[in-house]
Amino acid sequence: MAAAIDARSGHVAMFPFTVSDWPLTVSEPLSYRVDSCFLQVQGRLNEQATGVHVYRFDGQHFHLREAVRP
Repeated sequence: MAAAIDARSGHVAMFPFTVSDWPLTVSEPLSYRVDSCFLQVQGRLNEQATGVHVYRFDGQHFHLREAVRP
C-alpha cells in the first residue's frame, strides 16, 4: 500500500490501487513531478489490468484519467 502525504497539512491520501508486474525496462512504476497533479503508474493494477494508467490528484483523492493497455 502506498500514499501521498501533504507536507504542509499532513493530510494522507491512500492510493486506490496496488501495482505489480511492471516492465523490466521500468525501474520505478510510479512517476510524478512535484509541480503537477498527475501520477503515472506502469504495471498491473490490483492484479488485473496491465498498462500505463494516469491518475489526477485533486488534493484529497486520486481519479483515473486515462488507461493505455498494450
